[in-house]
Amino acid sequence: MTAAAAGPPQKPKGVIEMFDHYNDDDVKIAPEDLSKLFDRGNPVADDNIDLFLRQRSNGNTARARKLGAQYVSDLIDSVWTRAPEDVDPADFELQLKLLFAYVVHRIIEDYSPNHIVANAALGSFYEHLEEADPAVYEEINDSAAFSLYLYLHRSGKETAAEIGKIFAGLCKAGEGSDCNMIGECGYARFLGGCAQRMLSAGYLE
Repeated sequence: MTAAAAGPPQKPKGVIEMFDHYNDDDVKIAPEDLSKLFDRGNPVADDNIDLFLRQRSNGNTARARKLGAQYVSDLIDSVWTRAPEDVDPADFELQLKLLFAYVVHRIIEDYSPNHIVANAALGSFYEHLEEADPAVYEEINDSAAFSLYLYLHRSGKETAAEIGKIFAGLCKAGEGSDCNMIGECGYARFLGGCAQRMLSAGYLE
């Protein structure tokens, strides 16, 4: 994000659905009519443009975009184990990367210092993801898979065990498959790694 007029890039549809859940104090994408966000004289707009300018001047916007790109590099290397025999290896790899992308989204929205920084990081993540791994990007954009994780979070039922069940289902795993355990372990592994990456972003107050 380099200029106020440009606004954040478009997010995949599943991401937009998630932001619909949050209020003005939470992470959210800018409205289509940017005048509502940056129209001087409107107290909310004044706060947003002042915050945007502060985050750009102190380097947080650049740090956020760098973080988003780093997360994509991490996603490429996120498949640390082989698929169980009862699932297709290609489906397994795709779904493991999708789970990683979901965790990235959660960490960015939960731990970014403000919504301007969060939007910059998310925009960079999806922009680089579309180029680096179009299959994962399209899975987020065009399927219900990503929304299953979002719904679990919004319903207050997000646990490693529930994540494991969704992951196994998306992999089309059989009953008693190791995919449940892999989904649980992957979720915990990704949370730790993504949180550490966020802590090293160097954001300023």
